[in-house]
Amino acid sequence: MNFAFQIGRIAGIPVRLHLTFLLIIPWVAYIFGQVSEPVFGKLYGFGAVPEPTKWVYSLAFAILLFACVGLHELGHSFIARRYGIAIRSITLYLFGGVASMEEIPRDPRMELQMAVAGPLVSGLLGLILIVLYTQIAPLIGVEHPFSIFLWTLGVINLILMGFNLLPAFPMDGGRVLRAWFATWMPYVTATRRAAAIGKIFAFMMTMLGLFSLNILVLIVGLFIYMGASEEERITTIDVSLEGIRVKNIMSSDPRTVGSEMTLRQLMDIMFQEKHRGYPVVDGSVLTGIVTITDLLRVPEDQRESTTVEQVMTRKIYVIEPEDEASAAMKKMTAQSIRRLPVLKDNRLVGIISREDLVRAIELCSERGT
Repeated sequence: MNFAFQIGRIAGIPVRLHLTFLLIIPWVAYIFGQVSEPVFGKLYGFGAVPEPTKWVYSLAFAILLFACVGLHELGHSFIARRYGIAIRSITLYLFGGVASMEEIPRDPRMELQMAVAGPLVSGLLGLILIVLYTQIAPLIGVEHPFSIFLWTLGVINLILMGFNLLPAFPMDGGRVLRAWFATWMPYVTATRRAAAIGKIFAFMMTMLGLFSLNILVLIVGLFIYMGASEEERITTIDVSLEGIRVKNIMSSDPRTVGSEMTLRQLMDIMFQEKHRGYPVVDGSVLTGIVTITDLLRVPEDQRESTTVEQVMTRKIYVIEPEDEASAAMKKMTAQSIRRLPVLKDNRLVGIISREDLVRAIELCSERGT
């Protein structure tokens, strides 16, 4: 997400473009500018179109294809919002789009509706484009670039629908499969079953990519394997931490340091207490966080004259003791941090670290199985 930028909003949902997306647009345009094959007896691809017209159509095709991917993700998002699930953003990546949701529903019926919404949008787009082709091609000719454009974009949307319905995470078909499993087995077990099937698909695609020397198929296979593994990991964490509050696992009354302390003094404390980070408190006000990383950025001969205030992180992410522990894990992961101060009525009452969360996950890992 650090390499994505917002390009607009649709229905209030921020739409973001990942930098990798800028790489795939010219590549897709080049590929479809070379291809010209009959699909069901109709021209697919712009290879037979005279230059430079074919490159104009190929580029327009690549851009609109990913606009269709964005609409696919909007399908998921609208169903999610109907059930009260907040959508943080939609991001277009190298291999497609991702709708970032606050949570994935545990209700199998709800997840099923959300999962099929995206492929349904792709399928409808494909059918609409093909119907337009049947109306326009007889008027301008089946070999006209615009006819080829409509047919190619329609077919690729139907392919997109079919590909996304493969029963493998992170595709929508993997979520459909989990929703079906979850109707008659615990949620974590359902996720593990669906992830295992996804990994089988990933292995088969990876082998196909290796033996056919098809780099794209190989990369997609690896992408599916990582997506299945990540979905299994996240679900296990969420279920393990379900019902556990931050106050149950945080370290209460944490050791704090003042902003005027020197880094030499801070280093001595870190050696003695074996902690890697401390809240910085002046009076009763939390003003920052200082970690061993901040300390190590300063040369050793300057630590005697450098204070904590000069190196501490002032942008503080906090959490409350009554919040779910899973919310703390999500916040740490999203912000790439290792600890969160715990505030109650704007007063520091504790600190929760990744180590605290990992310990809780290990103790509760059999939940939901």
